[in-house]
Amino acid sequence: MEVAHGAGLRCNVRSGVQAPGVGIVSRSPEVAALVADLVGVWSGSGEGSYPTIESFRYREVTEITQRSDHPALHFDQRTWKSTAEGEVVSHWETGLLTFSSDGGARLHDAQPGRVETMSGTWLRDEAGCTINLRSTGYAGDDRVVASTRALRLTRGKLTYEMHMETVTTSELILHLRGRLFRS
Repeated sequence: MEVAHGAGLRCNVRSGVQAPGVGIVSRSPEVAALVADLVGVWSGSGEGSYPTIESFRYREVTEITQRSDHPALHFDQRTWKSTAEGEVVSHWETGLLTFSSDGGARLHDAQPGRVETMSGTWLRDEAGCTINLRSTGYAGDDRVVASTRALRLTRGKLTYEMHMETVTTSELILHLRGRLFRS
């Protein structure tokens, strides 16, 4: 149900999202709760490894935002690799996340030299929420064959693992593991 406010703003009572006049996104209560849990600035650290590279540690900041006129969440994720000389910019990706009330999840991601689409599921339990995604398409990087991302959200902490298969490996192998906290 929409309620009119002053200055032409409307509020969707189910999700609490406001927008000027038109295009209000309506989310089921379950998806609205997931969105509320994810939106914000997350920061922390992680480790990376793969058979073809040296292991590394990194610092990460990920910001997840929503717009009232679009069903997708926007994310902006940046990392800085730890080196003997200090930190150096390591990685930047940005994209969209969508969630459906039937437990479906999609990610559309762009990063230097590659775009990726992933599909999967989300499930809330008494302790938090789990999001599992698997690649469905790549462009721009012929080395990557497949990838998965498993995220776990519990009480202000977001942990994840990213597994990847490339043309030099014959299976999905753990590549990244991170722990982020709401700032």
